[in-house]
Amino acid sequence: MNFIARMTALALSAMIATSAIAGESEGHIVNIDNENATISLSDGQTYLIPVDFYVDDLQPGMKVRVVFDEEGGQKVLADLQIEE
Repeated sequence: MNFIARMTALALSAMIATSAIAGESEGHIVNIDNENATISLSDGQTYLIPVDFYVDDLQPGMKVRVVFDEEGGQKVLADLQIEE
């Protein structure tokens, strides 16, 4: 394989790998909508809550840090941590 082909393959691999990286944000919980399985934060974003997340102890006003994946144009929670 020549140099240009190798560099092209490397660049494509890097683009594919970085597209899988999750986003991260923090803020205060504004609303938890159990009916639509969403949580809204003070950053103005709404995140989908996966079915395997336990959110019964979460309350509006709590400061949280979220990690999310973009799926179909929506932000889906991958992790949520309560901040002190």
